[in-house]
Amino acid sequence: MTKQPLQVVVTFDAHGVAEALADVPGVRLAAVGDADAVAPHVPTADVLLVGAFDAPMLARAKRLRWVHAASGGVEKMLFPEFVASPIPFSCSKGVFDTPGAEHALASMLGFARNLIYDVQHRPTRDYVYGSPTELRGKTLGIAGFGRIGRELARLAQAFGMRVIALRRSGGGEHPHVDEMLHRDELPRLLRESDYLAVAVPNTPETQQLIGASELTLMKPSAYLIDVSGRDVIYDLEALADALREERLAGASLQISPPPDDSPLWDIDTFHLSFHRATSTEEERRWLDLFTDNIRRFLAGKPLLSLVDKRAGY
Repeated sequence: MTKQPLQVVVTFDAHGVAEALADVPGVRLAAVGDADAVAPHVPTADVLLVGAFDAPMLARAKRLRWVHAASGGVEKMLFPEFVASPIPFSCSKGVFDTPGAEHALASMLGFARNLIYDVQHRPTRDYVYGSPTELRGKTLGIAGFGRIGRELARLAQAFGMRVIALRRSGGGEHPHVDEMLHRDELPRLLRESDYLAVAVPNTPETQQLIGASELTLMKPSAYLIDVSGRDVIYDLEALADALREERLAGASLQISPPPDDSPLWDIDTFHLSFHRATSTEEERRWLDLFTDNIRRFLAGKPLLSLVDKRAGY
């Protein structure tokens, strides 16, 4: 009896998937992207490569054996029915370390070198130029020491910065970290950081991690740098107050745009970039990761970048 090929369905417009899987024997790419084209193939899909995933899709996928998310953040896909199911779930969380760390470093340099003046200065804007500063000798605090945090620590140390990092387990050593802190030591991290980079996943314990009380612990000369891409981690109203009252020197968040009436839009020291912790090279890497996992799945080997569905990342 002829073995049936592994049927793969891609639920979003993902460029390059067909080319990436072309040389993998035993795989049939059933549909890519278009909702009308994808829908008929979901019930017979063995593998779903998803940009979004919900309970109705899971209910229709009667033959489903594995789900891979093209993104690193997966909290919106962890609905109860999927968490309770034995279906393995992997994601692309391992490919964002370089663009995430470089985006954080670019934000830090933008503030240190006062590039906002060069970008925004117009005769109609009342923006006071301040002397640039150096990263060397400053303290970088990293909240969340995953792959992005580790790469950022390496880059920051090359700039001569002191690096302190916060991770759930705390303790231990890392070659690019001067001191590792436990998550209970967040107040110390906030007080000592000249730049605070937040690279935590979105979990119940990290939502509103940086609120009004946390912002009061930061130096008035400090900068908040986001590489999580999750607005729920921050109290944006409290952040606006801190920036307007100059209790914080600046903030760079790569989150969804706040409402049109948000006071953040009128604050020069607030920089917004919508999910910029990506790159052309990163897109290639997640395709390589997915293709490697396809080969592993066919060979019965452990998958890479598995998600702990109950932990949330």
